[in-house]
Parts: sequence; structure tokens; C-alpha cells
Amino acid sequence: MSQFKSTAMFAVRRRAVSTVERATFVCFSIGEHRLAGPVELIDRVLRPSTDNPSVSFEGRVLPYADLASPLGLTLGGGTVALRRVLVAHVNDQWWALPVDAVHEVITVDASEVRPLPADHPDVHRIGAIATFARGGSTVLVLDLVRLLR
Repeated sequence: MSQFKSTAMFAVRRRAVSTVERATFVCFSIGEHRLAGPVELIDRVLRPSTDNPSVSFEGRVLPYADLASPLGLTLGGGTVALRRVLVAHVNDQWWALPVDAVHEVITVDASEVRPLPADHPDVHRIGAIATFARGGSTVLVLDLVRLLR
């Protein structure tokens, strides 16, 4: 009987602790801009070998999707060998997303991810929905589903 009482007390105490929600992103750069996309949509990071308009991944040929132009950005002028490609999927469609660099996969408290205010300098960028701070920089969170439609 005392074991049941102890287990019940633990369950009550556990429910009383608030749950911290977290958001996980893949952080990358296009030009000098730090960006992030939800990790659930990005399956792999590849290093392209050529400027071909497609990438092979797990037996599929993936078309490139230009993230830079809709955001009003330009990929850096570095060589292709220095770039990375994010392999992303939205519903049943797979894409190769060229970026200049991939920095990290990061999990942040959801409370740190702030919706983009109307007066933010990046509010005009299509698909930009939020920001969070990382290492003294502001990271712009993207709605990849909207950008890849």
C-alpha cells in the first residue's frame, strides 16, 4: 500500500511541473544572413560536386529549389565545393536547397522564438516568420512549406 501511495504522490508532483516546449532548427547561411528551418523538414546535408541542376539522394533525383531569390538574397560567390545542399521534403515532394553554409542543429525554448514584428527589417522577406538569438546573432526562421510551394 505504501508503494502505491508513493507512486501516486510522484505522479501528482510530476504533473505540477510545467512543461517547457522546445523547437529544433537547422541553422544555415545564405550570404551573410543566418537562417533556420524546422529540422522535421530537412533530412540531410550534402556537399555538391557540380553545378548540375539536380542532386541524387537515395535513388531519387532532386530538383534544386532557390531559397535565396524569394528571400531577396544571393548565394555567396564561393565555389560550389564550399557550398552545402539541404535535402528537404514537403509532403511527398523532395528538394535540394543550396545554401552557403550549414552551422548546426539547435534546440531552443519555444519562448525564445519570437514572431516577426511588423517593423522588423526582414518582414518583407517571403516566408520569414520569426527570429531567435544565437551566439550574438539574430537567426531568421523560415516557413519552408510556404517557400517550397
